[in-house]
Amino acid sequence: MTKKKILLLGGAYAQMPMIKQAKGQGYYVSICDYLPDNPGRKLADEYYNVSTTDREEVLKLARNIKPELVLAYASDPAVPVAAYVSEKLGLPGNRYESVRLLAEKDLFRKFLKNNGFETPEYVVINEKDRPEEIIKKMRFPIIIKPTDSSGSKGISKIENIQQTKNAVNYAMTFSRNKRIIAEEYIDNEIGDLHGDGFVINGKLIFSSLGDHIYNRKSNPFNPVGTLWPGSADNITLNHINEFVEQILKKIGYENGPVNIEARINSKGKLYIMEIGPRNGGHFVPQAIQHSTGFNMVKATLDLFSGKRVKFIKNPEKPSAYYAIHSDRDGKFCDLQIKNELKYHIKELYQYKNPGESVKQFHGANEAIGIIIMTFENREKMNYYIENINNYICLKVI
Repeated sequence: MTKKKILLLGGAYAQMPMIKQAKGQGYYVSICDYLPDNPGRKLADEYYNVSTTDREEVLKLARNIKPELVLAYASDPAVPVAAYVSEKLGLPGNRYESVRLLAEKDLFRKFLKNNGFETPEYVVINEKDRPEEIIKKMRFPIIIKPTDSSGSKGISKIENIQQTKNAVNYAMTFSRNKRIIAEEYIDNEIGDLHGDGFVINGKLIFSSLGDHIYNRKSNPFNPVGTLWPGSADNITLNHINEFVEQILKKIGYENGPVNIEARINSKGKLYIMEIGPRNGGHFVPQAIQHSTGFNMVKATLDLFSGKRVKFIKNPEKPSAYYAIHSDRDGKFCDLQIKNELKYHIKELYQYKNPGESVKQFHGANEAIGIIIMTFENREKMNYYIENINNYICLKVI
């Protein structure tokens, strides 16, 4: 019997759960990526050296190998490409334009504004623009970021117009479409919520939102982890879920996972900051599965292969992901985790080996590894997270 074939875009550590799940469900797994040394290559049945952001080359590859599914998992840049290819070939998936509206930050902000949803004031800066002229009427502080990047790469907060040029140039280095968004800074004093949801026929049937946590030393806008369940009350969570579902219905995103980020500022105003048309990176779906029991990776494959999705949401058990990282550039020498913390670790993914160079944690791609933990109660989880450096001993020289 011939196996069904799936083409997965990407082969980094974050994509490995999807590769494993697809193989476990009997798929012949092809992956494409521009980095031939990505670890997913060892797990997949075949590998193609094709960039996941080159939609025409991926389309050419898909026409050649004829998969039943084309998916991008936990990767913002690749998701529109997967949708484009699926649409062209008549394969299951969401419309390309709906995915693009969610994936490109300026398009999403424009949609929110035009449809009456709360959104930060913003302007778009193109490569040939004079950025100081464009933002001169905005109120500071301002966030500058690429419109088509992910993982907090290229983000800066500027306090005055003199800082604009350097921030825009920095953001441009992480942008493929060379469009930068400058937007009003929204504080997170009351709430900074993050997690994944799952959509079937336009309805948000599942959502698990936790509390984002940050390390202010390297990049105050780059999360180092999320704690589930979050501290927001049920009324707030219901409002967020209602807004997310309304947005998705208007955009036309009908099926599959979404990664949700919301903020409640010091005045109590709620903003849906991002809805990524994919699962969260840093093994967010796995942390949520440890918390709730719902396997979103399997649900995604089941949904797009026409099978019934088995929806599970148990009472949320305290769980967290944490990105092991360095606060400075250097050479990675050693990582030791004390036994007291190891007891709580359910999964550990180490990206770096001794002797390899590491970078200061400016973006998600500079993590040294990820740990997923569970705890008996929220108080214990808070204690370990607040004192994490006493239990993770990282040596970088």
